[in-house]
Amino acid sequence: MSLRTTPKTLLASTSGTRTPTRIIRRSHTSSTTTATATPNSISSIRIHTADTNTPGALTAAAAAAATTASAARFSPGADPVATAARLQPLLLPAGGRWALTPTGEGLERAFKFKTFAKTWDFMTAVSLRCKVHNHHPEWSNAYNTTFIRWTTHSPKGLSALDVDLAAACDALARDFGELDPEPAPAPEPAPESANATATASPSCVLHDLATRAAGSGECCAPKNKKP
Repeated sequence: MSLRTTPKTLLASTSGTRTPTRIIRRSHTSSTTTATATPNSISSIRIHTADTNTPGALTAAAAAAATTASAARFSPGADPVATAARLQPLLLPAGGRWALTPTGEGLERAFKFKTFAKTWDFMTAVSLRCKVHNHHPEWSNAYNTTFIRWTTHSPKGLSALDVDLAAACDALARDFGELDPEPAPAPEPAPESANATATASPSCVLHDLATRAAGSGECCAPKNKKP
């Protein structure tokens, strides 16, 4: 963007001193720069900008993430605006790796590492965060892969702590050398007979395992007292 200087120099009188003032106007905008020069140097520069030529617009990824985040069902007490703002960068449409659960009440994804030891070290690090915040995920593990789902059982929904701990998992996974996700496999043909079964992907198996574990394990939700 070029600068166009007016050919005239305006003179302003201050306490009997003639001080040259130069007005510079930026073309294609409504911005004006005023510089007051002393005999030796420029003493002050004031810039007033009111550029309206660049309309603000969300990128396609951010818009898609915002749409996905709007489907989240936050737990009572969570600030929906602030929590959604922290949630959006974690979601797949925005370049993250997390997906909302079908109910919108949780975040889930799989983590894969080079070895079982690396996976277990990662899970140990996550468990220490859980202890600090007195909050736990629903998760499962098979060799070098672990599946994690963050949700709050009481009060039910996706809480700000779930979102923050999901972000913490991303940071810990990078520290422990998480492998890049593999391309999605091509869909398998339907079984030819009623006795034939299709082989489920490992992430689907771990997803179901975490769901079964959450249903049968002791949960953090308050138990009804027996009469």
